[in-house]
Amino acid sequence: MKKTSVIVLVVLAIAVLMLGAVAYAAGLTGDQILQKVDAHEVQVSGGSLITTIRFDNVYADGTSAYNVFGGLSKKAPGQPDKSLIYFEQPADVAGTIFLSVKPVGKQAQMWLYLPALGMVKELVAEQQKQSFAGSTFSYKDIGSRTLADKFTAKITGDETVKIGDVTYDCYVLKLTAKPNADVEYPSGKVWIDKTSFLMLKSEDYSADGKLQRTMEVLKVGTFDGNIVADKMIATNVVDKSSTTITFIKRVRPAKAIPDSVFDPNNLAAFNPKEFGLTS
Repeated sequence: MKKTSVIVLVVLAIAVLMLGAVAYAAGLTGDQILQKVDAHEVQVSGGSLITTIRFDNVYADGTSAYNVFGGLSKKAPGQPDKSLIYFEQPADVAGTIFLSVKPVGKQAQMWLYLPALGMVKELVAEQQKQSFAGSTFSYKDIGSRTLADKFTAKITGDETVKIGDVTYDCYVLKLTAKPNADVEYPSGKVWIDKTSFLMLKSEDYSADGKLQRTMEVLKVGTFDGNIVADKMIATNVVDKSSTTITFIKRVRPAKAIPDSVFDPNNLAAFNPKEFGLTS
């Protein structure tokens, strides 16, 4: 081979490597991926939304229980995120209401209406960390689902996740809580679908680096043209308890849900039938 040909091949090889480096550099950062995860969540749950959700809990001693909830949520740019969860089943907790209002850039305020006592109690910070309806999720988990404002993210690799007959190409991210972020778990690992930016798996770690909880999507569906999780399971790896969440229904109401619905002073007068939450 002539010397000039060798030089050309070397130059081309260097160019390919440089282009690859540029392409990689031009790709998304971990933080940008988290922003897209939150944007996907807003796309699905933005505006007014009515849901029906079932929790199936399996406890450490092998016993089990279930809950059916009706949910109302309202999200708009620059406005507080508002969500109300009405306990439909079982009968002994029916009528209980959980309300969360999260102003932009601030911590969420949370209230619990207890019909047996006819009273509304605000949940302070420590109470927000308690189990929601006996599940592996806390009130804080239920009340706020954004990630980018709480964590920084670093891409650690690419992996595939198979759900049913479909295999998803995923970003794998390591999450680290931002300074002063109010989070239960200071670090984590998440698997994010590269196409939809739906989180398909997650792991939560304690401050000493021990795995505490896992989550994985078991079934996906579509809503308003977006890929969504229709069924998922969260497992407490310490005591082996778990919660399976099934989305029974998602509906856009014909009219925006009034802000008055999300006023803690109005919880006692809330009428679930007005929003189709009970038969």
